[in-house]
Amino acid sequence: MDAEFLAMGLSAIGTGILFGYVIQRGGFCLTRGLSNLFIMGDATIARAYVLAVLVAALGIHALSSLGFLEIPIRPFHWVSNLAGGFIFGVGMILSGGCAGSSWYRVGEGALGAWTVVLGFAMGATATSVGVLVPLRRLLQTQEILIRDQPPTLATLAGVSPWVVIVVLGLAAVFWLWRSPQAPESGKWNWPVTGFMVGLLIALGWYASSFGETPTGITFAINTSHVFTYPLIRFPNRVNWSMLLLIGVVVGAFFAAWRNGEFAWKLPKGFTIVQLLVGGLIMGIGAILAEGCNITQGLTNSATLALGSLVAFSAMILGAWVTVRLMFLRGS
Repeated sequence: MDAEFLAMGLSAIGTGILFGYVIQRGGFCLTRGLSNLFIMGDATIARAYVLAVLVAALGIHALSSLGFLEIPIRPFHWVSNLAGGFIFGVGMILSGGCAGSSWYRVGEGALGAWTVVLGFAMGATATSVGVLVPLRRLLQTQEILIRDQPPTLATLAGVSPWVVIVVLGLAAVFWLWRSPQAPESGKWNWPVTGFMVGLLIALGWYASSFGETPTGITFAINTSHVFTYPLIRFPNRVNWSMLLLIGVVVGAFFAAWRNGEFAWKLPKGFTIVQLLVGGLIMGIGAILAEGCNITQGLTNSATLALGSLVAFSAMILGAWVTVRLMFLRGS
């Protein structure tokens, strides 16, 4: 084992362990956050998400300004970002968990989460290298550029990224400050969760540079890769993002075991079918949108990439429509 691979592996698994521990202890799940917000008006987890994006944006741009990181901006394939994001939002409500929370629930012993992850991997594989490749390529032909570069909120407005961060930060702080006190849940409170998640998202960009091109913390295409690699050796080598997922499960297991929350849990009845279908839809949406709720909603939204922000907004819309149809019909 050469030193370069060792550094890559240690940084990936170490980052994953930290991230898995934090999101398990914080109960950090976009599906639960949006469901609670839409159904009960409880914005606790949503506040953690907003704070995480803000902290991550500050950290990423600070690392870039100091020369530690060159930020890669996701392309704005507006059709696929919108369509894929909406599909992902539908899938995560059906499956009862987003990409990140499904992986940390694997570490908690939730066998239903294994089903979701399996469906996610199947959908992601079909869309990245399988029968849905023609659809993906068709939707991703429509790209918007500004001065021949993928747009960000900063380039769109023609200002420094720090101006955008300050404006969005003030709006976020105003909303967070006015929000009511969160109820006790046995998990970390939302400010601690949001701050720690955002910090790790920023550090994840730096840690992933020990691989090749920095990718940051992601749960999209690598979910497919951890299943296809042992079966057909695709991709042809282990990469940073694949090892990250192993670390997430380990970190989540340790957090759950340490706090008496680990238990083998079976899904009830035909729920397993819904979980598999939800995961499948989520995997298709993630690849079409070029990322899941963590990849696009945190890791790349924090770079202010317009395509990532549009994809994340479409995920929220897809989730809202699905919640309305499943739980709020007639209300």
